[in-house]
Amino acid sequence: MSKESHFREYTRSVWHRGFEAHQRRCDVWQGETAPAVEALLAELRRCASEESLHTAYWEPGDWPTHVLVRHLPSDPGPETLLELEHAAFWLRWQELAEAK
Repeated sequence: MSKESHFREYTRSVWHRGFEAHQRRCDVWQGETAPAVEALLAELRRCASEESLHTAYWEPGDWPTHVLVRHLPSDPGPETLLELEHAAFWLRWQELAEAK
């Protein structure tokens, strides 16, 4: 496996852990954050391949946070925002994987 493949595999595992952490939270929290995750997922649907999804993830700046906070009732803090971001990236990766 190439170094790039390992790097992508690791990145996907980070996304997956964020998704799993989000799924372990209570139903009320998931309901409050679902619009934010869906909004980011909608933005990520512009990524038509895994390569473009990774490019979007590593894009300089913090654009996913700006999308998320517009759809949250309050700012949950940087760690939770990162968890939500990872959940959305994981969901988009799953969509791309299923489309293959």
